[in-house]
Amino acid sequence: MQQRSSSHSSFEPPADPVPSALDSLWQTLFVAYDGACAISGCQVGAVLRPVLIDPQGPAEPHNALLLRADLQLLFQSGLLTIDAMTLEVLIAPELRDSEYGALAGRRLRQPSRLALRPSRQTLAAHHRFFRLEQPPLSSLAVQRPLLRQMIAVQSWVNSLTFSPDRQMLAIGSWDGAIRLWRLPDYQMIRVISGNIGEINAIDFSPDSQLIAAAGRQHGVRVWRIEDGELLFHLGDEQRHGAFFSVAFQPNGRFIATAGWDPVVYLWDAQNGQPVAELPGHEGLINSVTFSPDSSLLFSAGYDRVIRVWDVDSRTLVQTLRGHSDAIFSMTVSPDGRLLASAGSDGAIFVWRVADGQPLQILATPSGACFDVAFSPDGRYLASAHYGRIVRVWHVSDGGLRWELSGHNESVTCVAFTPDGDMLASGSYDATVRIWSFQ
Repeated sequence: MQQRSSSHSSFEPPADPVPSALDSLWQTLFVAYDGACAISGCQVGAVLRPVLIDPQGPAEPHNALLLRADLQLLFQSGLLTIDAMTLEVLIAPELRDSEYGALAGRRLRQPSRLALRPSRQTLAAHHRFFRLEQPPLSSLAVQRPLLRQMIAVQSWVNSLTFSPDRQMLAIGSWDGAIRLWRLPDYQMIRVISGNIGEINAIDFSPDSQLIAAAGRQHGVRVWRIEDGELLFHLGDEQRHGAFFSVAFQPNGRFIATAGWDPVVYLWDAQNGQPVAELPGHEGLINSVTFSPDSSLLFSAGYDRVIRVWDVDSRTLVQTLRGHSDAIFSMTVSPDGRLLASAGSDGAIFVWRVADGQPLQILATPSGACFDVAFSPDGRYLASAHYGRIVRVWHVSDGGLRWELSGHNESVTCVAFTPDGDMLASGSYDATVRIWSFQ
């Protein structure tokens, strides 16, 4: 847990809990929160206080909470904070056995008016500053990832993914080959010649029996892994141009593809027949991905927006805006609640899927970010960077956990093993590095 000292003088409570400068804010918050503490629900006005989330910020509702006086002091002292993602109350370990222990996990109440609600970004900053000491909840929290193995590939690595059954690692590269490696010993078991030019994206079917690859030429192809037989070919170069993304629907019903043609295509995963076309983007599409429950499809590309589609009705349900340049990659959290996106603007956005609100914007100093991946438990987000770096972030507060260096060229792709014990990263240096968290 972060040590607290008198040097954090800006977080000390004022001598007068409600100084005159905050009178107007108190009145606004009292009405906004219906005269009740945002955490405890206490309705005794005499003990309610406004607290600035960022003490150096403005005395405005977006930077404030209305709290019971004792909770105000805990918040200012760093013994209590709010998870900006879930809005759940977190408390310091030393309070767990006290009367305040019952507050842990309680959800923060918010005003009905959006303009009066606290800023998620400001809450996240408070959480980072006063990061609470929590017991390790996964193997990722134990130690810094160590390089376990390096796989030499004969060409630039553009994409990689682990099979859902945890038996294989597939690597797609610029030479048009898909290389399949057996787990856990990382022995090569098959090379599939794609004949579709540079491999831009690959994906396993949910049952791990098929693999699809999107190429710069001649569309998308799907093979049976057992014998490497080509089953069907999706799209054609003359009509669709290059394909940059392919994704199996988790329920195994459809395959989504996208690329140079600014249309998302749905295909029958059993026979490769076309099912639907989803137009609307203004420019090539770099990434498509499904929600874990198969109900939503996300697409993004050079027009800098993310489109969210209802798969059954084939209708657009949301358009997410925030990136200032092309979006290269997206990933959905295992529980389906969050979407992460990254691109050439160097920013990583974490969105709440339910309402399309950006909860975090992770600034990266290493230029473009080519790929992002959630850990299987949803607690961590890995990112692949132009600056030859892999980063691992805390999802709960957006804090940077680790930077992993070693690649000699840009890192193009990242993927966690299904059990979360390892992370693979691919690069233009023609290698894949396997990082172990055990």
